[in-house]
Amino acid sequence: MVVDGNGKIIETWKQWDKLFRRPHSIYISPYDPEKNVWIVDDNMQVIYKFTHDGSKLLQTIGTPGVAGADATHFNRPTYIDWLPDGTFFVSDGYTGTRVAKFNKDGKFLMDWGKLGGPPRGPIDTRPGYFSNVHGVAVDPATHRVFVNDRNNHRIQVFDENGKYLYEWKIDAAPSSLHLLYIGSGKTIWTYDRTTNKMVEWDLQGHLLYSWGSMGDFAGGLWGVHGISVDQEGNLYVAEVDAGRVQKFSPKAGANPEFVVAKPIYSAWK
Repeated sequence: MVVDGNGKIIETWKQWDKLFRRPHSIYISPYDPEKNVWIVDDNMQVIYKFTHDGSKLLQTIGTPGVAGADATHFNRPTYIDWLPDGTFFVSDGYTGTRVAKFNKDGKFLMDWGKLGGPPRGPIDTRPGYFSNVHGVAVDPATHRVFVNDRNNHRIQVFDENGKYLYEWKIDAAPSSLHLLYIGSGKTIWTYDRTTNKMVEWDLQGHLLYSWGSMGDFAGGLWGVHGISVDQEGNLYVAEVDAGRVQKFSPKAGANPEFVVAKPIYSAWK
């Protein structure tokens, strides 16, 4: 479904319903002048790429309905993020335990990651081991790849070729981070489903700020599983527990260091 900035449904893509099983995330790369729409379907084991108006399916990455962990298969992929040249990284995922890297045309380049934790194996928190790879964000300045190792309660940081650099742990058990976002800022944002707060760190893992409280009232947060920011700085959150989308606007005079950064609109306005 396509909605305007006030939440009014203005378009639906029912013509593609047969392709979907459980769409998990949806994107437009800020580096893509065509504004193509990417949909990650974790139960269908694929990533779909559509034209901006939904009239044409341009590409299917992965093998529909078939799980795996190689150049042509995913195992419940979750999120994507891009480098400025169009290279992208996929967190794979709910059942998979890797990050997969593709070039701008969707050609598989490499992957990294091993099983490291419950519920699908013994606890193993060595570098590069994952349990529920549920979030990925790329710093456009350094090309570092930040990976949410959700069930191991940590964020691991790699270079763009999968070399482990460092990590930080979220020791307030039972934390459950759900996504990672950098955008045009120099900090990283996430949502903690246990505390129901939006959380901000610097890129070395030092806690900077948090806000939010649990509830399905206006302004409360309950199960944020996706976020997006528009060019005016409005924040949109998709809540799987509350079953809704909310829009937040920066307060007048707000400290910009504590506002979720806009995306990098380098290719389109």
